[in-house]
Amino acid sequence: MKNWMKLFVVWAAAFGLYAFARIEGSIVASTLWWSFAVLTVYWTLFMIYPVTAANVVRRVTTKRLVSGQTMDVELRIERKYPFLIGMVTLEERLPQRLTDEDKTIVVPVDRFFRQAEVVHYEVEAIKRGIHVFDRTVLHVRDVFGLFDRKRTLRLETVVEVSPAELPFDLPRDEHVGGRGEQYRQMRTYTEVANTTSGVREYAAGDRIGRIDWKASARRGNLMTKTFDQEQEKKLSLVFVPAVSAGYEEAFERSLSLLVGAIRQLERKNLPFELYVIEEQVRLFHLPDQSAEVGHYLLTATPEAEGRLVERVKQKLPQQTGDLILISPFETTSIRELMHETQGSYHLYTAVNEVTV
Repeated sequence: MKNWMKLFVVWAAAFGLYAFARIEGSIVASTLWWSFAVLTVYWTLFMIYPVTAANVVRRVTTKRLVSGQTMDVELRIERKYPFLIGMVTLEERLPQRLTDEDKTIVVPVDRFFRQAEVVHYEVEAIKRGIHVFDRTVLHVRDVFGLFDRKRTLRLETVVEVSPAELPFDLPRDEHVGGRGEQYRQMRTYTEVANTTSGVREYAAGDRIGRIDWKASARRGNLMTKTFDQEQEKKLSLVFVPAVSAGYEEAFERSLSLLVGAIRQLERKNLPFELYVIEEQVRLFHLPDQSAEVGHYLLTATPEAEGRLVERVKQKLPQQTGDLILISPFETTSIRELMHETQGSYHLYTAVNEVTV
């Protein structure tokens, strides 16, 4: 029954009790009439008074949002006009792709509805992407729970959830330059404190103090040539988002591998390029285009394998540098691609399956 119909029934009952009290004339009838008259006035004022006039502010308190974690949301509600009310609830509908479940969260506010109240709720197992909270519904009930008024508040909050970072083991120097190096299984990466001199890295246990720097200086031409070769060595990341139906989870894991590779190269302060093989090849120069890469990681979608892998060999840049190829899984076309690559390649896949 709608609120206006309920109010009509209340007024009809009030007139009935008034007529009964006038006819009966007893104390009991008069008491019933005056008691219900007070309730009728309260319910009428509740329906007329702007009890839903309130300011609501939404804020995500989690500092860095990563897929798979729990997101904490804070709602601050501040009423504009005082009035005696009962229960207050805030109803929020989660964005469609934020979680696996399409659900609505109902958050109860303090029963007596203070001047300002702060409530929290959590969203578990959030997914990667750019999500928008566009509205919240404010429900206000009277003290007796008979009438329920609601108001939809336009409140937009943009949430960016980055892909999780998986441990990534970069190819070692002895692997660089060799053909056929493929890594289908992930190895746990342990960061070791290194001492850097020029462009060379020395482990913490090396006897750097015993190096004859004067003798090294006499061979300056040879060392300069070696350093220049290391600086000119071209390193490229190649991401192939080719996924068949039912392998969406593998695509998300491959994005996490890509994030791990980018983080490792950034820690080593190595300039590199990122090629994304889609319908059109997308080239990113890092670290100069870190913002563009971050936006791609938020909005990346898997491509249909049938349309994609046929063009990979033509779109991949022909170069003699080191290629780190990241893909959800290994396919026949990717194997052919690697065999025709001029430089050294290193394949990382999200799953160990090999598809035809």
